[in-house]
Amino acid sequence: MTASRRSSAALDQTFAALADPTRRMLIERIGRQPYRAGDLCRGLSISRPAVSKHLRVLRHAGLVTATPQGREILYRLSPASPGLGQVRAYVERVSRLWDDALQAFKAFAEQEDTR
Repeated sequence: MTASRRSSAALDQTFAALADPTRRMLIERIGRQPYRAGDLCRGLSISRPAVSKHLRVLRHAGLVTATPQGREILYRLSPASPGLGQVRAYVERVSRLWDDALQAFKAFAEQEDTR
């Protein structure tokens, strides 16, 4: 697999992991402080096994890390997630395209107004 395809696959995997609202909520919770899986379940309308499945997807995408602490596992945001960097770069690239398109439209509209 080429570097470009690996990068694209990682970006797709990150977007897929973040597409689920429960996983985004888990990311937000874990972003505030490390959590044990059991603590993450509190206040949710889903079971602990369901939370574990969501955490597995987030780990596989490289968005969170799992660190054993005795009998528990502590979940933290991954400090060096390549997927988030790729998402940020993609969004910036697309934002620039939109900005350029809107500027071109504005110039066209202003030109039409002077006719």
